[in-house]
Amino acid sequence: MTATDHPQTVPLPRRRFDALAGYTRQPFILLVAEEIEWHASSDERVLGVVTRDRIDHDFGWVALGRDEQQRFRAVAVNASLLTAHAASQQLLERMDALAAAPDTEFHQGDSERAPVDFFTPLVPAERLHPTFKILTSEERYSPARDLIAAMMRFHEDADGNFIEQFQTTGFDPRLWELYLFATFNELGYARDSAVAVPDFVLTGLPGQLAIEATTANPPGGGAPPPPNPTTPDEFKAYLQDYVPIKIARALTRKLNKTSPYWDTEELREIPFLLAVQDFHGLGSMRMIVPATTEYVFGVRHSLVNGRRKIERITEHRFGRSVEASRFFFLPGAENISAVIVNPQGTITKFNRMGHLAGFGSRRVRMVRTGMRRGELDDDGPTPKPFAHAVHAPDYDESWVEGMVVLHNPNARVPLDPALIPGANHELLQVDGGIMSLLPEFHPYFSQTAIAIEGEDDMQAPAE
Repeated sequence: MTATDHPQTVPLPRRRFDALAGYTRQPFILLVAEEIEWHASSDERVLGVVTRDRIDHDFGWVALGRDEQQRFRAVAVNASLLTAHAASQQLLERMDALAAAPDTEFHQGDSERAPVDFFTPLVPAERLHPTFKILTSEERYSPARDLIAAMMRFHEDADGNFIEQFQTTGFDPRLWELYLFATFNELGYARDSAVAVPDFVLTGLPGQLAIEATTANPPGGGAPPPPNPTTPDEFKAYLQDYVPIKIARALTRKLNKTSPYWDTEELREIPFLLAVQDFHGLGSMRMIVPATTEYVFGVRHSLVNGRRKIERITEHRFGRSVEASRFFFLPGAENISAVIVNPQGTITKFNRMGHLAGFGSRRVRMVRTGMRRGELDDDGPTPKPFAHAVHAPDYDESWVEGMVVLHNPNARVPLDPALIPGANHELLQVDGGIMSLLPEFHPYFSQTAIAIEGEDDMQAPAE
């Protein structure tokens, strides 16, 4: 018997399973079982996974259906099968039967909450975030919308205000948290849902991580708007001082919490990371890598007469605003193992990844252009332009692509780069130089033009 004997069941790409049900993984299961196949009923009411036991080397399977909250949960399991083929065939037979069952067959009877819904507005239209409006109304962004709709089922709204924030002033910070969830899910980590703070306590085969997310946000409370530099000197001051000050305040706000997360028994001996994104102005995340690198390390690299110059930085000053530089050397910063940034962690990333996972309108066409690092190239280390058609059959991208991990040289618990494969790892050297551990492809920045097949207008590139 083969998969063709189960016409109502289809193979499911791993990335689509991750979006639909990645939240179902439990840390202890990841340590003992490896997923080797993913399947779905034709309407995706029932999902299935074939597993290999890492210890006994036999095989098993799990079938999943949606509970009362529309979350996928296990509804049938088996283990100790001798071959992967036997496990696969038994799973498909069980999925055929489950696909014919009513939705109530999958309900667990342990929840009275309504399903999480990020998209039904909770506030008047004038309060909705501009990007939220675009996300919910435009076909161009339907891949991102449908991907987020699948992912939102995992969410536990501990504070009771996540959805309202996602729709209004907190759209960008909440999206950054969703990005981190997707990235570490892709890397094979499971989230410990029993830990409320920090944002992520993760367990995977490589080890454990704790991550707290933070963002640099637009000025509030009547403060002046961000500067709009128009001259080289203005842009230099903006990049070297204004942006680092915004990043500094986001990071030190977390560092100076009165009850440090890393003081708990569960987290004391595992790497603790801060993940920061910059949303203070339109397109501001494009500057986050150089600005954050200079701020956390306290060094600035430049070329003078063709030779590299390394300058030590002690402070960042812009107008009346002043912040000390060298974050990793501040009191208490030894508890931070690394700082994560990714200028690609935006709604456009969700649109590309959603398209790759089969979500949204198939009329969407995207062309991604940008500059990538070239240190690994045979023809020289200079940055190289790239242009990719996202809708092309051979296009591929990962969630972790574009991530930069800045390692704390003074960390009490150093971060092993192997814990975050696929990222660019930056390590400060004694002389102020920075060693980069680069993946094969790493973009400095990118922008994505979006169109609908058959329409003439191509939306201006965005990232």
